Amino acid sequence: MNYRYFFSYLISLVFFLGLLLFPHIFFDEERGADDLAIRVLAYSSFLQPWGAGPELAKRFEEKTGLRVKWINAGNGGLLMERLKFRRKQDRPDLVIGFDQFSVVEAQANFRWKPLDAIQDKGVQLLPNLSEVSGFVPYDWGPLTFISKGDALPATRDFEDLLKPEYRNKLVLQDPRMSSPGLQFFFWVLGHFGEEKGFEFLKQLKPSIKVISPSWSSSYSYFKLQQPSSVFSYFTSPFYHRIEENDDSYVAQKFTIPHPLQVEYLGIPDFCTRCEGAKKFADFLLEEESQKILMSKNYMYPVMAKAVDGSEFQVPSEIQYFDPSKNRLLISRKRELIQKWKKIFY
Repeated sequence: MNYRYFFSYLISLVFFLGLLLFPHIFFDEERGADDLAIRVLAYSSFLQPWGAGPELAKRFEEKTGLRVKWINAGNGGLLMERLKFRRKQDRPDLVIGFDQFSVVEAQANFRWKPLDAIQDKGVQLLPNLSEVSGFVPYDWGPLTFISKGDALPATRDFEDLLKPEYRNKLVLQDPRMSSPGLQFFFWVLGHFGEEKGFEFLKQLKPSIKVISPSWSSSYSYFKLQQPSSVFSYFTSPFYHRIEENDDSYVAQKFTIPHPLQVEYLGIPDFCTRCEGAKKFADFLLEEESQKILMSKNYMYPVMAKAVDGSEFQVPSEIQYFDPSKNRLLISRKRELIQKWKKIFY
């Protein structure tokens, strides 16, 4: 007998029987290097080389030995749509980037693992952020209009945006896809009420230069088209000062309360690497991680201590307006956006 062929035959037979009896040994997706990683769904700017994601994942792996595999949702406003993909290989173990509006939808449409209240982690909230059951805030930022230099007059309230100097000068985001866009839309409705709010939006239309699908595209357009004013974060001038040594960008301080965006994370009930996801969630609230989020995301950290010694001082003189507290607005989001669409498209 040719033993070479005999052993080849024997090995093939063992492999075939193993395939029939124990297929998970050969095809279980958790066996692969990528599939052993914690799957984290996040928005695209978080995952870019200049974003917070890559450095956080690197440090987390160095500390715990656990790898992170990113799933790109694209725009932050599309996290909920991306969650609807239910193939096993598409299911995230952790979702990063819900705001106050999408987190309400997430609660209503999916089941989530319980997470310790942030106070239980010894984190000093900055400011007194609203907590949402099952989710943890990891950064936040008030929003306003950003302009460059003194080419445009200072903006103190909504009526200033209707002045002739602002005609064809405002850069906004689409509330159907953009979290800041939705913040602005609900800020207007929350301040004026529905009827007067839509009347104001009609009056505002001549002041609007462009409505972009995302914050990043709107900000890029704003930088190219001067003079103009873009709806963005209070921390945007920090970026120009720190990264570009440019002090000419100005965050407008309104006399009325500014909208406040809070970013949350959550662990879906269908997670497969739930313990690893919880470790990563806890890791994001550590002081060093909070500093990375602050310096890469250019948002305020939830941990007050992380701000110490940085340029990210919180403006004490502004007030905060959180339209997410009006659950009726959120529950009517689809209907209200249809009314918005009739004005601008």
